[in-house]
Amino acid sequence: LRLSNGTGPCSGRVEIKHEEQWGTVCDGDWTIEDAEVVCKQLQCGSAVQALNRAPFGEGTGPTWLYRVDCRGDESALWNCKHPGWGVFTCPHYFDIGVICSGFSLLHLTGGDTACSGNLKVKQEETWATVCFSHIDFKTASVICNELECGQAVDALRGTHFGDRHELIWQEEFHCVGNETHLAHCPRNLQHTNTCSHDATIVCSGETS
Repeated sequence: LRLSNGTGPCSGRVEIKHEEQWGTVCDGDWTIEDAEVVCKQLQCGSAVQALNRAPFGEGTGPTWLYRVDCRGDESALWNCKHPGWGVFTCPHYFDIGVICSGFSLLHLTGGDTACSGNLKVKQEETWATVCFSHIDFKTASVICNELECGQAVDALRGTHFGDRHELIWQEEFHCVGNETHLAHCPRNLQHTNTCSHDATIVCSGETS
């Protein structure tokens, strides 16, 4: 299973390799429960959007699965109910896509309280550092809200990154400001291994 043509490894057109050939999934009834299984299977956090009608372009090859019906807790997409492999040839403009959160948790570290500090997000089993250049004040507002930390007070350049060998989160966040979760903000991929400063966020509230 893989996602193609998205902004990173955790969004894109859903593709499955079966009998040594990559193909797509076709669905007029693709739901968030179905997408949840894909995101979990790829260790991409949780599903943010389930999309149909080729949102990431049309794929090629066979339509391997059609009308997948997941509860949301299956370990693999093909363990969900479906009519069988390759039973229905579907035009590729019905290829489905998903956008996954890409991370499962976020927290602020190194601050005086749980409501201030350097922004980290959990990717699979590792915490990744978010660069100052990858967020803005609207993004900080969404994060403070999600952490139940009141309003955003500031988004600051944190410590100089230098030669620290930490995982760097590869996407820029472009929140509108009214999102309930950071995972729901629009993002774009920035292939960067350089990060001049990490992002420090200060919220007004205190968490108990």
